Amino acid sequence: MNQPVVNPLIDQIRDLGPWHHNIRLTEAIEIMDAYDEQERQRVNNNNISLINSQSAFENKTKCIYPNGLQGKRFLDCACNGGGYCFWAAEMGADAVFGFDVRDHWIRQAEFVKSHRTVAPVDNIQFETCDLMTLPERQLEPADFTLFKGIFYHLADPIRGLKIAADLTREVLWLNTARCFTDNTESLYCTFEKPENLMSGVHALSWTPSGPSVVGKMLYWLGFRDIRHVFSKQYEDRPRFGRMEVIAAREPGMLDRLAEVENAEKVDVAAFKNSKQATDEMKSLF
Repeated sequence: MNQPVVNPLIDQIRDLGPWHHNIRLTEAIEIMDAYDEQERQRVNNNNISLINSQSAFENKTKCIYPNGLQGKRFLDCACNGGGYCFWAAEMGADAVFGFDVRDHWIRQAEFVKSHRTVAPVDNIQFETCDLMTLPERQLEPADFTLFKGIFYHLADPIRGLKIAADLTREVLWLNTARCFTDNTESLYCTFEKPENLMSGVHALSWTPSGPSVVGKMLYWLGFRDIRHVFSKQYEDRPRFGRMEVIAAREPGMLDRLAEVENAEKVDVAAFKNSKQATDEMKSLF
């Protein structure tokens, strides 16, 4: 069994746990090094998966931005411990802003920022913030927005998605839990416990039933190339699963992603033909 690495940073990492993102701090240390193999298991980590997502993020991002993120601004909504922010900066993003409603995750992100030596961090900013109050910050719009693990934790996910979209010039990457029902055009309402670190803070939760329902929202918000990257069903909970939808404002930006990831276009044809409904919906927000 792998044992934790002996290093002065290890105790600090453990004190800030549980962690969700495995992030490299130095050439010698990454977050995972603070835990042995058994401790890394979800069941032993407050039911929180310790994930390695850097390569998947970089590979998909390169499909969209083949030359990296130079000249781009990156926004991470519900950034957790900041992993994607650090990797976006590593890919050359000019400015990076990550926020999360929970201090727990922002403390982790600030800790990583203060100890990370493997890539520049000076252009990264973190803040504890509720998505619903984000417009008050009057942020400069981002070119590339990550909306991962937040949609299904919002009491008002349509308004929340609109806030993120209004701050997005080019691409919005949405990753969310989904439910599997006979009605693929619905949002499933339930409650969650705010005391759970991986839950939302408003108790009410809406889970989309498939890519079509979020695709229509994204089209309404001005995105014209909308791709369903994947859906998967949980073996232990077949009624639920995960899906990813990436949307670009300009057609063609996601062609390479579609080719590499076999990302199919989300069908929004019926919605596109109802301009009156679109205008009426926008007037509500």
